[in-house]
Amino acid sequence: MSWETAVLWIGAFSTLALYSVLYKENPVYRVAEHVFLGIATGYGLFVVWKDVLYPMWYKPFIVERQWAWIFALVAGLMYYTVYSKKLAWMSRVIMTTMMGLAAGLAFREFFGAWVPQIGKSFKPLYVSVNNEAGQFDLAQTIISSATNIIFVAVLICVMAYFFFSFEHKNRVAKGSAYMGRWLMMICFGAMFGSTIMARMSLFIGRLDFLFRDWIPLIK
Repeated sequence: MSWETAVLWIGAFSTLALYSVLYKENPVYRVAEHVFLGIATGYGLFVVWKDVLYPMWYKPFIVERQWAWIFALVAGLMYYTVYSKKLAWMSRVIMTTMMGLAAGLAFREFFGAWVPQIGKSFKPLYVSVNNEAGQFDLAQTIISSATNIIFVAVLICVMAYFFFSFEHKNRVAKGSAYMGRWLMMICFGAMFGSTIMARMSLFIGRLDFLFRDWIPLIK
């Protein structure tokens, strides 16, 4: 048996073992799950060393002798003091420091990503569109203007749902909030459907592997 054939058989049995959970929880699935997690953990450690630790720490520190990187080693070792009751305070220091740095980067990323998006939500209700010849295009103007009007209406309805400064007793406010709730449900449903389709794509890929690569091999 060649190496390629052995890999096909291992992949087929692993796929069937993992999907056996669709019938019920069983020892075969648990073994395959633990093997998969073990391999994924080992591969993750290898990737961390190859793509992060070696080029970004080991090579500058050991090979190029940039001794300032010793502080990164000390900071990393401080995480493991969590296993010592006497030195556990050191782990809290490094964790809170890294959480503060991460919060600052996340705050910066939030402004960089969402503030421009908030600015783009202020769309004009009337959009004048000209064709390639520079003449006024009535059809495209109507379509573009209607698109912006629908966008602004949806935005206002969704924001009205999250406006809790006063009770929604007014008919307009109550109706807008109610419509905003339904619009969000439609959006969440589309997102959930997209997630399901992504999972189905993975499932179809495994079926394609079984029926095109493995079953013909058996024949």
